[in-house]
Amino acid sequence: MPYQLTWQVDDKVLLLALRGTYTLEEAAEANRLILDKLKQSQSPLILLIDATKMNRPYNFSDLRSVQTYMDDHHLKHIYVAADDRLVKLAMMVIFNLSRAYLHVCRDVEQANVLLNKQLVNT
Repeated sequence: MPYQLTWQVDDKVLLLALRGTYTLEEAAEANRLILDKLKQSQSPLILLIDATKMNRPYNFSDLRSVQTYMDDHHLKHIYVAADDRLVKLAMMVIFNLSRAYLHVCRDVEQANVLLNKQLVNT
């Protein structure tokens, strides 16, 4: 499966790990699952996207159109870990109008450091 959605920290941090080619159908399915988690949550959530093993996307605007979770008021922060410049650019294009704060990091370790600081401050 090109994506996996799990709790990194129960009811606080969702981890969306992307691998290989991420299709529109998979993005729509992940979107539905994330929206379900956001609706079930009693507190604001943080989404960590691990895109370090993701292939370069070619359909930025199409992916953006199916990622409606980014406008949910329960999503407060999106942390993206990507080491490829084009993948980082794609994530910035996809999430630049998001209601949630976007943080782009070079790897998962850097994202976790920033994310943990955010958790301490909330």
